[in-house]
Amino acid sequence: MQLIDYNIASWVLSKTLSLSYFVAFLSLLPQVLGLFGSQGLLSIDHLLNILDKEMKSERFYHIPSLFWFASSDIAIKAVCFIGMTAASLAFMGFSQSFMLAICFVCYLSFVSTGQIFLNYQWDNLLLEFGFLGLFFAPWTREWIPLGAHVLHPVVYFLVLFLLFKLMFLSGAAKLTNKDTCWKDLTALSYHYWTQPLPTPLAYFVNKLPLRFHRFSALVMFFIELCVPFFIFVPGTLQTLAVIFLVALQVLIILTGNYAFFNFLTVGLCLAVLPDSAWGFKINWLQAATLPDAVAVTLAFFLTPPALFWLYKTVFEKNKALDFMMPSLRFLYPFRISNPYGLFAIMTRLRPELVLQGSNDGVTWLEYEFPHKVTSLSRRPPLVAPHQPRLDWQMWFAALESFNDNLWLQNLITRIFQESPDVLMLFAKDPFKGKAPKSLRIMKYHYSYSSWHDLRDKGVWWQRELVGPYSPIFHREAGEEDGAPIH
Repeated sequence: MQLIDYNIASWVLSKTLSLSYFVAFLSLLPQVLGLFGSQGLLSIDHLLNILDKEMKSERFYHIPSLFWFASSDIAIKAVCFIGMTAASLAFMGFSQSFMLAICFVCYLSFVSTGQIFLNYQWDNLLLEFGFLGLFFAPWTREWIPLGAHVLHPVVYFLVLFLLFKLMFLSGAAKLTNKDTCWKDLTALSYHYWTQPLPTPLAYFVNKLPLRFHRFSALVMFFIELCVPFFIFVPGTLQTLAVIFLVALQVLIILTGNYAFFNFLTVGLCLAVLPDSAWGFKINWLQAATLPDAVAVTLAFFLTPPALFWLYKTVFEKNKALDFMMPSLRFLYPFRISNPYGLFAIMTRLRPELVLQGSNDGVTWLEYEFPHKVTSLSRRPPLVAPHQPRLDWQMWFAALESFNDNLWLQNLITRIFQESPDVLMLFAKDPFKGKAPKSLRIMKYHYSYSSWHDLRDKGVWWQRELVGPYSPIFHREAGEEDGAPIH
């Protein structure tokens, strides 16, 4: 079975997947020891030592990870480098299936053990797309310089269905949730200043009138709920669907930093178009070689879970398909079928956590994160497709209590221990690598500054103190392990 007129689409999907893997590993590399190393915030080695005793032989299934075999700091960094190398070779057309399999196993190893820092929807999307990528090319040693294989029609349809599920669920989750600001179309009047890492443009878009934000929300719902149906309709409607979908992703990229999520989605959208829509052809692709029986089995395996998530999102309380839950639990450890729906609940305030240290209990100095809001005069960043994961997680922690985020105690502990890997996660350490005598976390409410303050004072933000978020932690004199005491 041959896919006709979709050579460019096949090439785009292959290269999008390879490039997304490379960016994901590259983004993780400089922060991986601070997050997961032996002296990191959530040590993978420590986690697996605990699970090894509790889960016995079942651990390999429930937590599929290479780190069961080696979880030292060197091994953790090595897996990043291996993933980057395999992604590069896949992009260049060298034994693509083998290289993408290595990428999948390496990234799954991190997601399985990364806990809250690798629990984002784009991490699951990369693995779900990556699983399909295992069927993009034959399992043979080959080198097609910068080339790829024409996808089997069934595999291509599964990729399109993944895009449909991603976009439709993004809209449906907002409407089926109890958050009224999506239903009255006011959500975007909050979004641009409450999102985790806004861009400079988000400041100016936020200043536009409410009627603009309501109209934007209406257009967004049209694109997410209606337009995805037209990606399956060849012709003008399909081309218009791609234009709308890509335009939405570009606008999100311009106003928010969401790691590699939107860049990956743009690649999926562009792959909808046939060669005839591009107006040119490429001839350096090899024919599809996947057996029809394998492709049909793959569709039989993956389609029911996808339909389950679509049905369950729209009809949340209906239990008609709950009989499928055992099979979904079986698939869960491998992240090959996932629900989606960013910002189903819109935050209407911007609480921010400010970490402070002191040597006298009177003067408190603030730690600066690379991209998270702290300084009022600091311009919002442009950082995607990189994701500073500690910065992101601090945003989520601010929405909850200190007791709901006990990993913050590990952050305090590592600072007291003067862990160089953790201190590298800060843009500014006011104590220059030394541990202060006391640490605390304060909670503020941030909002955008006025036009006047930005123009005359160079201030992008304004803030109001809410109060202490955590206890005050003290490092006692002579304490060797640096454990915080409050």
